[in-house]
Amino acid sequence: MGTSKGYIPPKNAQWRQAKDAVTRMLGTSKGNEGTKKAISKYAEAYMSTHLANSNVATVVGGVMNFLNSVNANGINDTAQSLGLDSLIDKSGNELYKGILDYFARDFSTIDMQIIRDSLSETFKHLEVDTFEDFGKIASDEFLINFLIEFAIQNFEACFAEKILSKSDIANDYDQIMDDVSRIIENKIVTDVVLGEKLQLDYLSKEGQNYIMSVCRDCFNTLRVMEDGYENLD
Repeated sequence: MGTSKGYIPPKNAQWRQAKDAVTRMLGTSKGNEGTKKAISKYAEAYMSTHLANSNVATVVGGVMNFLNSVNANGINDTAQSLGLDSLIDKSGNELYKGILDYFARDFSTIDMQIIRDSLSETFKHLEVDTFEDFGKIASDEFLINFLIEFAIQNFEACFAEKILSKSDIANDYDQIMDDVSRIIENKIVTDVVLGEKLQLDYLSKEGQNYIMSVCRDCFNTLRVMEDGYENLD
């Protein structure tokens, strides 16, 4: 994670329940069941206070329009139309920084820091190394992969400090987050099904509403996972 690791969640009832569930996950409820409970309570809390105010739809909408343009118009025309010519020959971290600065330049808030981290991790997962690699990614594929990362990064931002404060398990931090990440990814991939691919301007009102509906679906499926989660491992 980036600088958002020390974030302290709100103190309403849903977040207290989430923090209690994470405490139990680290103690008496170790294992898949305790982790699922913690993720479920986190998703409920996040939906109650944060999701509606996030900038996620605006940033994601811009990236999805960009990917659609690359697929429809090609790399060079898209780069020229968006003023991204200078990135065509870049690769790796240099390319990522240029793309992140273009679509999510403002990182003055925790939300935007998490969005930037999620974008970076999504591009790595989708094996983007050069500008040409964006032509291999469909916008709906990007959307699901990004929202998985967004849910994981938000969980880590909220609870990293609590996990690390438990000195007896701090050394297991990476394994704990790997377990959380695996469960979140399996649940979203299994339960969130996108409809027919839409030809939208994803920065329009209709496009933004669509992105937020998918985002809500992802967090809602995490919220209700206790009602029927099937471990895919």
